[in-house]
Amino acid sequence: MSSNVCLVCPNDISREGLSHILQSAGFSVLGSFESLESIDSSFVVSDDLLLLDCPEPVEQVAALEAIKARFPSAKVIILSDQFELKSMLDCFSQGAQGYIIRSVKSARLLASLRLAAVGEKVIPSDFVDVLGGQISDYATPSSAESDIEEANLSPRELDVLCCLMAGYSNKVIARKLDVCEATVKVHVKSILRKLNVRNRTQAAIWANSRHLTETYCVS
Repeated sequence: MSSNVCLVCPNDISREGLSHILQSAGFSVLGSFESLESIDSSFVVSDDLLLLDCPEPVEQVAALEAIKARFPSAKVIILSDQFELKSMLDCFSQGAQGYIIRSVKSARLLASLRLAAVGEKVIPSDFVDVLGGQISDYATPSSAESDIEEANLSPRELDVLCCLMAGYSNKVIARKLDVCEATVKVHVKSILRKLNVRNRTQAAIWANSRHLTETYCVS
């Protein structure tokens, strides 16, 4: 098992904290960088772990692609501020080794990194809880449109729901729809209530299971 880790983290304090945690647990920190661009061209990452602190889900896939272009054999672990199902799945489809939520305790972070080092895929431990019972809740094409109609979502709420499916943060949604972030929060709260779901990820799963992108969302 390789115990070598390279850190890419934009925040100095977070970067130093992660380095200390890793080194205290026996990992060897090969390098600690503010961004991918700041990594020297002579620096080499083979099959080592590369922990990428990328808070915004909407930016993660692009960052992952850039890293894989430079270090194709690296085992890349995404450290995210929040769990977004679509972003996580997109990251894994682009070759990520793991997806970890920043709020995780250090012991679990270290355990996840050790699993990743031996080739295991690492997903957030609350993944199944977030899904709830919705895996079996996929609607048939004939009932999908009826479910959407019965939800009684406004046109703007449908726009926001499509953005949730794309994994966008409230800030990004506000920019895309040209509204303030507070308005987006109101729409999200209304969507959760109307769909009877607990969080934005479950709302996105509900919408995806009813083929919302095919019916309502404008690309």
